[in-house]
Amino acid sequence: MFVLKAGAVAVLAVWTVLGYARTPEQIYQQASKSVVVIQAFDREDNPINQGGGVVVGREAVVTNCHVVEDSAKLVVSYDKEQFDATLTHADHERDLCQLAVPRLTAPRAALWTGRLRVGQRVYAIGAPEGLELTFTEGLVSSLREFEGSQYIQTSAAISQGSSGGGLFDTEGRLIGITAFFLQDGQNLNFAAPASWIAQLAARAGGGTAKKPVSSTRDSVARRWAVRIGDAKAKKDWAGALTLAQQWVRAQPTHAAAWQELGDAYRSMNRPRRAVSPYMQALRLDPDMFEGWLNLGLSYLTLSQHDRAVEAFQEALRIRPHDSAALYNAGVAYHFQNRQDKVKEVYTTLSVRDPRAAQEFAGRYLKR
Repeated sequence: MFVLKAGAVAVLAVWTVLGYARTPEQIYQQASKSVVVIQAFDREDNPINQGGGVVVGREAVVTNCHVVEDSAKLVVSYDKEQFDATLTHADHERDLCQLAVPRLTAPRAALWTGRLRVGQRVYAIGAPEGLELTFTEGLVSSLREFEGSQYIQTSAAISQGSSGGGLFDTEGRLIGITAFFLQDGQNLNFAAPASWIAQLAARAGGGTAKKPVSSTRDSVARRWAVRIGDAKAKKDWAGALTLAQQWVRAQPTHAAAWQELGDAYRSMNRPRRAVSPYMQALRLDPDMFEGWLNLGLSYLTLSQHDRAVEAFQEALRIRPHDSAALYNAGVAYHFQNRQDKVKEVYTTLSVRDPRAAQEFAGRYLKR
């Protein structure tokens, strides 16, 4: 009779686990079959946006709402074929939308809605450039509280255009929908948890999305702005910061959300952290006066006077007669030791705002 000793059993068990551990290549081969590319077009058939999506059911794809907003036509690309798609459910608070894609036969992703761990390895699949899927590896960096659930922060790279793609675990299960990233030199990438997918239809009202995406988006933005305004009125800067962080997760293409995030950091005397949100706001809306003004003030606090001048000049491009922008441009010129420009600012201020000119002269004009 053959007897296998306990030690041999342990060795065999370890060999079995190692032998069947999935490699990144195997994970990609499995998970990528459930990832599609979404293209959004305007009424003139011009492309206006592109992102990813994940198959979650029969002819059903989930993506970020900001991928499909303001679109007149949606096209899903999969396995060298293209399919027309329509919006069926929209949860703008969480930035999750579901599309119906008739004739799409891609396999649905296996969802994992259980406990996640900081430090566990994850993989992101998206379509950041063109129509080709990309595959990146990273870790769960943090789990951030949001509406009674946890938003996923990951070091797996999420690039421009990767929104709506999938975040998968080491078994190839979908754990999140990649949403956005912060461009401040760190690996700050975020994904909505897969548990939200099951709640999408109920939160969207259980029926089809009847309202235009753009109008619903604006109403959601107004609600966020009111909540942040209430926190500011109470001088609850930490609360305003938390709300602004939640807003940019829910609506990462809304410039006002990023400006509020920058304002919150600046109110808490964290100007270095404020710079990146302001820059993101200005990428989305280059004519945002308050964004340029507050970016300039942040640079001024950081003694980056050249950049401050550039920001104030942009603010004055939008509002040529604004005294605050002019005054602070003069302050930046003072620290650059450009007395000719300081005198020029004083002369202009004397006409526009004599009181401000008098204060400016007392502080910055050399006699």
